[in-house]
Amino acid sequence: LWKKVDPPADDPYFKTNTDGTTVDGDGFRIAAASRRGRSHEHAGTFRDDDFFVHHDADSGWSVLIVADGAGSAKNSRWGSKLAAEVAGRHLVSSLSGDFGARMDTAISEWDEEPAVAGKVVGDEFHYLFHKMGSLAVQAIDAEAQAKGMPAKDYATTLLAAVSKRQGSETFLASFWLGDGAIAAYGPQGKVRLMGTPDSGDFAGQTRFLDRSAMTDHAFGKRVGVGRYTDLCAVFLMTDGISDPRFETDNGLVDARKWDALWEEMSPFLASPEPEKALIQWLDFFAPGHHDDRTIAVLYACVS
Repeated sequence: LWKKVDPPADDPYFKTNTDGTTVDGDGFRIAAASRRGRSHEHAGTFRDDDFFVHHDADSGWSVLIVADGAGSAKNSRWGSKLAAEVAGRHLVSSLSGDFGARMDTAISEWDEEPAVAGKVVGDEFHYLFHKMGSLAVQAIDAEAQAKGMPAKDYATTLLAAVSKRQGSETFLASFWLGDGAIAAYGPQGKVRLMGTPDSGDFAGQTRFLDRSAMTDHAFGKRVGVGRYTDLCAVFLMTDGISDPRFETDNGLVDARKWDALWEEMSPFLASPEPEKALIQWLDFFAPGHHDDRTIAVLYACVS
């Protein structure tokens, strides 16, 4: 039988078993929820996932991040927390300042010269996400050094997206390092995956945030940009959800699977307190899949 054992409350890296929040935007909402997996409940260990979400009403920019601490790294729960918070704060600060203003101008010219605008915006977000990742790595390295531990003890993935809605148009830029998924969904029957999950040679392996990831010549492939019409939702999720729901990389690009997920989740998102409803939904049972689960959703198609 599955047991539910709480981790030690006096641990210096204490983290609650669940977490969630909802943010209201202009004509849309952002809901995020995270839940400790059954394997962690049974062993009495902490939730390793974390998230960050924010909407700036003045600039109109939204930020969504999910991070999945490595199960084999003893302090990864704090690595995911540091990475999400540091990355999130940098994105919010940049988008509310000169960088955000420059992107507003470039996006406004998208229809006139889409190829030029796309190139300019893509290059700008490449640099922004590289700085974001570098700051997160520095924060993890500093914490590890302060505690006299190797940085790999704080290993985490990092998935980030920034969005700006203008009428029926949604601009989306994303950064994807590790497994899990980032997707632009909708209308029904349509999904655009914003990258490719990092999968190792064996089940459960992936790529984690570290200095080598920041110097990788293929870093640019982790950045995606797009401008979409009539988008229902932007999804970010850790592999605790994507693995049981989509099973394979081919499954991730199957719009029918996303339609089914959207139909199942919509009543929870329509709840007066969607973050609490999502925490409940994250307790779904899937044989063989008992990892932590974290999701962040920006949505506008439920009522």
